[in-house]
Amino acid sequence: MAKISTGDAEKLSGAVAQYLAAFPGDTICVRQIWYEGLGGCGVPATEVMAAVHAVMDSLEDWQPAGSVRYEKYGLQFSFKKVK
Repeated sequence: MAKISTGDAEKLSGAVAQYLAAFPGDTICVRQIWYEGLGGCGVPATEVMAAVHAVMDSLEDWQPAGSVRYEKYGLQFSFKKVK
C-alpha cells in the first residue's frame, strides 16, 4: 500500500479500514498498522501514532486489548477484533 499522510483524517481512516479488512489476524498494534498497512518508514512521530490510534478508537469492530508483546515491535498497546 502506498504511504498515506496522517494529515487527512478521512483518507487515513479509509486506508486503515482497508488494511484491517484484509488483515488475517485478530490482534494488532498501531505501529504494525503504520509500517505494514500505511507504508510508513523510519521512526513514526508521536502525532502520527496518535492519529492512527484515534482511528482505531473510532472503529466499532476493534476494541482496546492492552499491552501485547510482538516479536517485531516489542511491547505495544494493541487492539483486538470483536467477533
